[in-house]
Amino acid sequence: MHRAFTTTTTRTQTDLAGYWDWVPDAGDVGITEEWYHRFPTGGQQVWVPGVWNTCSGYLDYEGVGWYRTRLTIGECAAALVRFAAVTHQANVWLDGEPLGEHYGSFLPFCFSIPVPQPGEHELVVRVDSTYDMVSTIPSANLDWFRYGGIHRPVWVEELPGPGHISCLRLTPVVAQGKATLRVRAELTNVGEDVIDERWTLLLDEQPLRSGRIRLHPREAHVLLFAVEVPNVRLWTPDDPQLYSARLAFAGDDVIERTGFRSLVVRGTDILLNGVPLHIRGVNRHEDHPDWGPALPLPLMLQDLDLLADLGATSIRGTHYPNDERLLDLCDERGILFMEEIPLWGFSREQLAQDVIANRAAAMLWATIERDSSHPCIWAWSLLNACATDTPEARLVLERLIDIAREADPTRLVTFGTNHALDDACLDLADVVCVSVYRGGCNHDMAWPELLDRTRARIGAKPMLVTEFGAGAVYGHRALADDVPGSEEHQSRLLAEGVRHVQERTDLAGYYVSQLYDTRAAGAERARQPLGDASSRGLLDAYRRPKLAYSTVRALLRPGKG
Repeated sequence: MHRAFTTTTTRTQTDLAGYWDWVPDAGDVGITEEWYHRFPTGGQQVWVPGVWNTCSGYLDYEGVGWYRTRLTIGECAAALVRFAAVTHQANVWLDGEPLGEHYGSFLPFCFSIPVPQPGEHELVVRVDSTYDMVSTIPSANLDWFRYGGIHRPVWVEELPGPGHISCLRLTPVVAQGKATLRVRAELTNVGEDVIDERWTLLLDEQPLRSGRIRLHPREAHVLLFAVEVPNVRLWTPDDPQLYSARLAFAGDDVIERTGFRSLVVRGTDILLNGVPLHIRGVNRHEDHPDWGPALPLPLMLQDLDLLADLGATSIRGTHYPNDERLLDLCDERGILFMEEIPLWGFSREQLAQDVIANRAAAMLWATIERDSSHPCIWAWSLLNACATDTPEARLVLERLIDIAREADPTRLVTFGTNHALDDACLDLADVVCVSVYRGGCNHDMAWPELLDRTRARIGAKPMLVTEFGAGAVYGHRALADDVPGSEEHQSRLLAEGVRHVQERTDLAGYYVSQLYDTRAAGAERARQPLGDASSRGLLDAYRRPKLAYSTVRALLRPGKG
């Protein structure tokens, strides 16, 4: 459903995937006309999770859309309606009564239904996908497509009793030869009576820590503790050892997985468990012509199989928090992951807006809250291709870095720059990440000069080339490799780029742009097959290999057939 493993043994979880009623609301009159009470006729049925832009006639549609479905709740103490992500503003009603609202396209949220009536209920969701240049993250200035809809799973959880676990966050720490598990959990009493119950944390079903707590009606309590874990097997890409943690309380339980590993910087090296790490990665968007960003699990598995065949060891989740099921699979397969919040391409003027800084801070907190348990994540990337040559960007970055270090001191922090030679913020990052485009050159200079001058600016600090590549339309072949848009041209430029980064001993790794083609930004560009941002893939959008795939594969896996 929403994860790649079972997340509870006590709650009844009902997946709401299926056809929902949907109507567009181009005039944004739905709230005034109370569509949450009287859902309009004349719409259509659409699949959830999904986006309306994959429906016939709605590729170009950006704005408000309304969804409706029916759900059944059994006898239970309380229930939760959970959304893995909605892009990007959601208002939710149950039986005409408001449950709440949420902002943020790629992060989960949930609403409580205290003492629900058993039986059938009507769930209505208003989704606003409007992007602007003033307040939204991401903004209207993008190089990926602006989708709208309920694009990740929705489900209902029935709670067995009034005492329940509202959240469980694990942060594994490895330092000075010891493994410690930091735990943050919230225990809640949703009932009308006082409860006095024990809680127990188990690791691989072995008790690790327990206690007792007394909660008054509607009271919540946060547990904060750290416990040493003996005889730990460390998580590595070659041996991705995972542990299952289960917190039990008052008849409820929640299960989370994690792995123990250390990440530190030493000179120009990134050390994973004390061993220098060299990243061979690809950039990857969540996109498919038939599904948009609502990728089903089999397609995620196929993408990871292709990644392994290519010889890559890491994914850069461009440019937003990815589906948590993909992170679960990366945990299992030992695939390193760089996670990013969608602060992409923001100008000096945009970064000066309080609403942007505040929303970015909230998104980073929520991302770390959701994903701190995943051992595959090696870095938090705080923005990409923004005006980091300005004091406004530096103020935003300083705030975000403070948040990341406070919330999760076990991972490295970074950001992506596309103007490394005049960037004013490189000193803030643990790892410097640079983009190199325009046919293998940037700032009108060749690869070696650009990287040498960047190295001179940053000193002995890890550096990665996190974006480089060129576009090609699948099937567009040429007799010469200097024809832009041809597979031969893309193959030559990528071969040159990969050789450049592989030959340098002062780089901690690289990410090729990108694994597969994606829909381009904006409806106009989405209709143009030669749009460069959409055609940089080693594979086309349907995952068919271009010439560059075999070229890069040969460089990443020398000697392999």
